Amino acid sequence: MNKNEKSLDDFFKKTTDETEPEELKEYMTNINKGVDPNKKTFNDKIAQFFKSMVEKVGFYYKKDDNKIETTKKQSDFRRKLRIFYRRTAKKIADKFNFESGVDILDDVSVLYRRNIVNKNIILVTNFVFIIFTMIGNQNPNYIIIAVFSVIMLIINTTLKKIINEEPRTLIKQQMAMYFGSIYILVASLGVYIKLRVSATTVEIGDVLSNSSLGQAAMESEITGRVFQSFADASITQAGYVLIYFALVVIALYQDATLLRILFKWVLGIMTIIHILILYPLYEHAGTISELYNYLFVTNNNVLIDIVLRTILLIVFNIALYSSVSIGEMMNNKRKAELIKRREMEKDFKAVVGDVFDVIGVFNSNTINQSREDTHRNAEIASRLGSVLGLSSNLCTEIYEYSVIHIEKVKSLSILEYEDKEVLNEKDYQLIREKTILGSVIIKRLQLNQKAEDIVRAHFEKTVDQSFTERMKRVQRSQEGQIILMSEIYDTLRKNRNYKSKLKHRRVIDLLKLEFHEYFEPYILDRFLKYETEFETFYDKYVFNEQVVKS
Repeated sequence: MNKNEKSLDDFFKKTTDETEPEELKEYMTNINKGVDPNKKTFNDKIAQFFKSMVEKVGFYYKKDDNKIETTKKQSDFRRKLRIFYRRTAKKIADKFNFESGVDILDDVSVLYRRNIVNKNIILVTNFVFIIFTMIGNQNPNYIIIAVFSVIMLIINTTLKKIINEEPRTLIKQQMAMYFGSIYILVASLGVYIKLRVSATTVEIGDVLSNSSLGQAAMESEITGRVFQSFADASITQAGYVLIYFALVVIALYQDATLLRILFKWVLGIMTIIHILILYPLYEHAGTISELYNYLFVTNNNVLIDIVLRTILLIVFNIALYSSVSIGEMMNNKRKAELIKRREMEKDFKAVVGDVFDVIGVFNSNTINQSREDTHRNAEIASRLGSVLGLSSNLCTEIYEYSVIHIEKVKSLSILEYEDKEVLNEKDYQLIREKTILGSVIIKRLQLNQKAEDIVRAHFEKTVDQSFTERMKRVQRSQEGQIILMSEIYDTLRKNRNYKSKLKHRRVIDLLKLEFHEYFEPYILDRFLKYETEFETFYDKYVFNEQVVKS
């Protein structure tokens, strides 16, 4: 046989030390030796060195109690500062939150909230506009700035009045939406035009012709004018970005129609600005050939810049319009889902209410037990669980489950939610708890009905194998059989329209002869073993309502 092949006996042969690899021997030796807990590694020695050093330093530099108190005060101050920062940040965020306390099915409420948020954005933007008008020129015209400020104040006040005017209607909120959108768009265009007109251009002819200036002074003047021109161009470009910012603010309304209408005007106005303000083409439009030479021959970069700016504006609007359309579509879907959800809420409340009513009616009409009988059976079931060796907690659960269909059935009511149009998460949680309670009560009623059906079938001689198997499948758990035992015992001891009440001895005989199939042998054996105690307790039980309530 090949050396690489093994026979069946080779697998059961113990390997010798000679055939084992050296690495395996070393590994097994280390395992058998174990690890010395007192052995210190190199890292442990380094850690011990630093620990001893810190202890020595701490001995010479003792802690100052005053310093600790100061540190504690600083930590308290930081904590308060952190709390103040979080609260302030939350308040600011709430002012710009579009869905704060808004019912999305109420169009007026939704548009009102959007107007409030956009009004706050416009208020902040007004300060930005004023700053741009102030820094856009070395010698700002404060009269123009004051006029801008007064106009902004009037528009903000008017917008606030339109938004908050009672009664709030959809038309008023739409009017505020269009008013605010047009204002921020016109204001951004005005700021850009002002910045562009006031921007300086590099003119060095007068400097070169001034013979009184020296070479150094001339270079310094030219450099200063160049830098000033670059600064004005940069500020003007930032003002140009404000127009795109205005479009973004308008898009926050999530109204595709508004964005589509205003963009037509924006495209037209921006084209006029490009050819009249940004590049004054009218100065080179004496003839068509002169304009052609200026755009396509001598200054083709002007045409390229205008075309690129227009394309960028169109692409930006397409992106905004797509985003707004998607958002609008998602909002419509959310509305449709919310409408369906609220319809389901109404159906759910109606179904749950009907189920609870049925449980109450079934419980009152079909249960042949009084409250005293129920608590007596619960005590017997709990005592049977105790003699079976179950824990005290489990015995308590058996007792509570035995009386739940009597004590908790009044909790199955949702009348307080009938008048509520919208349910919050707390309402859902409470209804869910009531629904779970209802399902538990139904299971308990099923167990009660099972005991009644079993006893009746045996007395009416209608028991067959299929009936026995069907009954055995219903709540076959240990706790279910314990409660079933107490229920059957009580049913046999009471009068029914199909039987008379029986003595304890006769009940025990029937449990042994006819009802033993429904129980596990150890449960029946324990009940029979302590039958005398159960009989005494059953006959002498006195219902104490105060004890039950406590």
